[in-house]
Amino acid sequence: MNISGKKNALPLIFSLLIIICESGNIAAQSDLTHFSRVFGMNRPYRVFLPKEYPVSVKRYPVIYYFHGNTGDHRLDIKGIEELVSTHDVILVAWNGRSVDTDLRPYNIGNHSNIKYEIQLKDYFPELVSYIDSTYRTITDRSLRAVIGHSMGGFMAFYIAGKYPDMIGSAFSSKGSPEFFIGYPANHSLYHVRYMFKNLYGVRLKFATSTECELYYLNNEVIQGALHEDGLDFSYHVYEGSHDITPEQFKDAFDFVVESFRHPLPGPARWHHMDLYPDFDIWGYEVRSDIVSRGYIDMKGVTRGGLGICTRAWEPDGVLIPGVKISIKTPAVYQPNTSYNLLDYNITEDQKITSTVSSDMYGKIGFSVNHENHQIGIFRKGDPPEITYMSHMVNGKSKFLDQNKECRVGIRLLNRGGSVANDITVKLSTSNEAVSIANPLIKLKKLLSGEAIWLPVDFKIVASNKPTSDGSPFRIRFNLTISDDKNHLWNDEFDAPVYYDVPEFTEIGIDDGDSEIFGSGNGNNIAEPGETVMIYEISNGSRRLRLYYADPYIDRERLYDEIQPDKWGDGYSLSSLIHISENCPPGHQIKFLASYEVKDWKLIKREVTWGTFTITVGD
Repeated sequence: MNISGKKNALPLIFSLLIIICESGNIAAQSDLTHFSRVFGMNRPYRVFLPKEYPVSVKRYPVIYYFHGNTGDHRLDIKGIEELVSTHDVILVAWNGRSVDTDLRPYNIGNHSNIKYEIQLKDYFPELVSYIDSTYRTITDRSLRAVIGHSMGGFMAFYIAGKYPDMIGSAFSSKGSPEFFIGYPANHSLYHVRYMFKNLYGVRLKFATSTECELYYLNNEVIQGALHEDGLDFSYHVYEGSHDITPEQFKDAFDFVVESFRHPLPGPARWHHMDLYPDFDIWGYEVRSDIVSRGYIDMKGVTRGGLGICTRAWEPDGVLIPGVKISIKTPAVYQPNTSYNLLDYNITEDQKITSTVSSDMYGKIGFSVNHENHQIGIFRKGDPPEITYMSHMVNGKSKFLDQNKECRVGIRLLNRGGSVANDITVKLSTSNEAVSIANPLIKLKKLLSGEAIWLPVDFKIVASNKPTSDGSPFRIRFNLTISDDKNHLWNDEFDAPVYYDVPEFTEIGIDDGDSEIFGSGNGNNIAEPGETVMIYEISNGSRRLRLYYADPYIDRERLYDEIQPDKWGDGYSLSSLIHISENCPPGHQIKFLASYEVKDWKLIKREVTWGTFTITVGD
């Protein structure tokens, strides 16, 4: 078609624009479908485009909206079209239902809610790819955001933590605090309050409300975020109910748009905890043969190396035996070049140094088992890189004693390629109830590949009180390490406190007599080789969550239950521990323990702490 002359061309151009807008592809709001290879069928979505989209050639940031329980993609909140046009963004509302007739979305929740093999974590990247190939989007992660409400708020933080390399900002409006995620035969409990390590590099905001059924559980989520050092996190408490109002939606919208204007860079050092056996994150390809519930935990990942292990649960779960993990790095090394690979197995206190070669792209592959490893990748002469390995309190335990001065030894590893000299180690914590008498300790040098305890212990007094709800109770300590060449490294660790709380004096032991939990001879005595669940029985019967540092407890698993409430959120966990076969009769095991109850109406978790000691065989 040959168009000439402005006067005659304008009516034809406007007619073409009307036809295009009415076609369903460029309308300000459209309900459309696309074929999903993940689902093997068409999937619906609702897209909102700026008014100028049909006449513009520019590209736009994209916001994805995740609906709550019983919802779907048909987002209908007053003022959305104006927000989209005013801020020049594209808004996509996805459908989280695995099957159209499902009122409960996302294939998450309690055990019975997980019905399908298809996982929404696989669908999100596919949807993003489709939207980016169909509309004029800006594909940089810093200009892609997620907003979710209720169950969708949970998914917004989960997806942002699953794919922080795809998402620059996330807003959770009154999001659910914890659900099981995974496959029907294998799914793990995902506590939002413990998973904020996945979200470094993502700008975050969380909203709760005073009359929301999740208000108290969401306070635990907030405390979990505040537990992290350097996380870009803010929160707001609204007056009112669980619903999201147009004004609150606008607040979420404005937050992510402002984040588009001031994006965060990808983190130079990051962590990731993933409940799937295979995953890709920040260019790393991780594959494993894990078949049980649990996580692969990556910590302190840099070009110079990483920490990696398995965990049966987060944040402090036991190792998962028999798992092999294969890792391939991104293309950040010289192609076709030999490197030293340091594998320090912290669990076994064994070090192996080998030579590996990068491939033609500059990627390096290696494998580890299920135990706790620190990996260093370097060539001779590369800078040092110092990391935390472990700590010991008073030479015997991981636990600090409440209100008593404790000597805390720190073990460091240099996983880099050269010696570090004149090292200064600074220990700090944001917990105001914890004091450190000597926060600076000097170390003369640390050789490449060397692990060493600091020559002096830190002197620490922990006067913090035990938590009364499910907020993280361990103390977060932060390490700032430097040397004479102005290298700077940061690390962190959590230390539990053995609280000075009343003793649980009436204890019951299930070693198989219930035929449900423990296994053994059923005589209510903890004996070598038995699995036991322990109860506090002074006022009813409360299953206990146990915390300990004893070498003769060689396995543990957690029993979960939803205590009655009107919502179905907030899991109670109790411990099943296995006494080692070689535990000597008469051996005493000291426990810190807790149990919790929830108010039916408020869904408020109330945690009671106690201590006790059992004698094996008595």
